[in-house]
Amino acid sequence: MAQLLGFGAHLPEQVLDNAALAAEFGVDPAWILHACGIETRRVAAAEETVVDLAEGAARVCLERCGLAAAELGGIVVGTGTPQRQFPGVSASLQQRLGAVGIPAFDIHLASVGGFFALATAVELCRSYGPILVVGAERMSRVMAREPRIKETAILFGDGAGACIVAPGEGPLSVVDIRMQSDGTFADQLSLESDGPLAMDGRTVILQANRKLRQSIGELLARNGLTAAEVDLWLFHQANLNLLRQVGKGLGIAEDRVYVNLARYGNTSAASLFIAAAEAQAEGRFRSGHAVLAAFGAGMGWGSALVKVR
Repeated sequence: MAQLLGFGAHLPEQVLDNAALAAEFGVDPAWILHACGIETRRVAAAEETVVDLAEGAARVCLERCGLAAAELGGIVVGTGTPQRQFPGVSASLQQRLGAVGIPAFDIHLASVGGFFALATAVELCRSYGPILVVGAERMSRVMAREPRIKETAILFGDGAGACIVAPGEGPLSVVDIRMQSDGTFADQLSLESDGPLAMDGRTVILQANRKLRQSIGELLARNGLTAAEVDLWLFHQANLNLLRQVGKGLGIAEDRVYVNLARYGNTSAASLFIAAAEAQAEGRFRSGHAVLAAFGAGMGWGSALVKVR
């Protein structure tokens, strides 16, 4: 058994709104909102790195959990936008936190990387103790590459979220967790070195909808639950239309799905933890069950069932 001790988030100060993007691409701001449900996104300053974002979220998370970096048993970072090929964001984060001598590594996957890092930490914590999990992305650096395409430029923002996974039961106990991949669709969401983002939006949405619904359905069935018995749903914040499709397909009441996409856009591997941090701060984790789910590059996806008490 593993537990989630708490969450943290860090977002850049600069805001990029739909008016600015509409002026750049010659479209109506209303089209952007209709296409993705996003109103604003956060953009890192020129000197702000993905490590800076990761560190900000990690420190908030450690403080909220009442844990010192020296008490950590490991660090796992999920990111699709590391600032160098190697070593990863985790190495720089470990150096800054002063948490030397413990394993620190990256899971290099956009969007689903944070969830895969979480699933990995659930296993690791049993042998190593509390694991700091971070999802951090500086997507604006990728979006700045030419050619800029409106269909992708409107989606992404920068940010970082974090979680600490520890062994044993607690107020947020991980009952079940599963991650899966299907490389058949790997090329539909990809990023070459120094190239622009390649995304077949139609295929990604279709596959994400199918795979998330199947994963969650199986997760609930093997734990004897129905969607109606889950009190809080936390998804990777990719696109509002997709979230609605998944929710409708599973029969989820909209008021039980936490959504902050309109404020921050798609922050890729960071989005699930940013949403969880805000949901926790707002008291949305109430007695019962919560489901966390994500999808992304690979094509990878997964879901987790959390018992809340």
